Amino acid sequence: MSSAVLPKHVAAIIRYQKDPLRALETFNSVKKEDGYRHTLLTYKCMVEKLGSYGEFEAMENIVAEMREEFDNRWLEGVYISVMRNYGRKRKIQEAINVFERMDFYNCEPTVFSYNVIMNILVENGYFNQAHKVYMRLKDKGIAPDVYTYTIRIKSFCRTNRPHAALRLLNNMPSQGCEFNSVAYCTVISGFYEGDYRMEAYGLFDQMLRLGIVPNVATFNKLLHTLCKKGDIKESEILLDKVLKRGVFPNLFTFNIFIQGLCKKGLHDEAAKMLDGAMEKVFVLML
Repeated sequence: MSSAVLPKHVAAIIRYQKDPLRALETFNSVKKEDGYRHTLLTYKCMVEKLGSYGEFEAMENIVAEMREEFDNRWLEGVYISVMRNYGRKRKIQEAINVFERMDFYNCEPTVFSYNVIMNILVENGYFNQAHKVYMRLKDKGIAPDVYTYTIRIKSFCRTNRPHAALRLLNNMPSQGCEFNSVAYCTVISGFYEGDYRMEAYGLFDQMLRLGIVPNVATFNKLLHTLCKKGDIKESEILLDKVLKRGVFPNLFTFNIFIQGLCKKGLHDEAAKMLDGAMEKVFVLML
């Protein structure tokens, strides 16, 4: 490899290399080139590549190398990447260990790190532990942000406390956080899950009146909750409302509907719904 190679070139090679161990070979071999030195960018790319493919031992070796090369106060983004990679593979204790050791390595966790570990815990059902992390954040005097509150809302909803989630949602502006569609749709889903249909429907309308319109990915999650419960008619009503506000369904949207209908044995209705939805989309796109 030519000594004229730049770190940005190495980062690009690492990103596009599908084999993580071959990417690691490239990463290590380029160190031998005269005048070349890895940057924080190339290290981050290597950590992400190894972690995303489950090569955790190699990933930890790269992180250890980074600690020798850089001021550890700069490495929070790397630790966040490592935690997320462990979280994706459900290696919860390993993610916790990374978070707990950040202080030891002179990298003070900010709200971003707290959010990541809380979300990993909530996604895997460790609600009490997530609450303890939140209380530690408060004790440290770190200000929660909109993502912190959204994660807390998700935790309340997954533990069948949608009314507590709604109170937290309503308190967000007083804490300097704007409402967002993810938080709203999470609470709405929580109400539907708990069979509080009127509250859910009213909150959905309130969200739209405030001009908060979910993107299709966020709406699909809400739709999945309804179709899973067999509330196909309600799903169609909500879909009609967001269609009028410029949210166009994708293949996942139709798949959720069709699965919900077929699950109830309504195969003809599934076909009719698909035809009708496609017609609505076509009209709105004109």
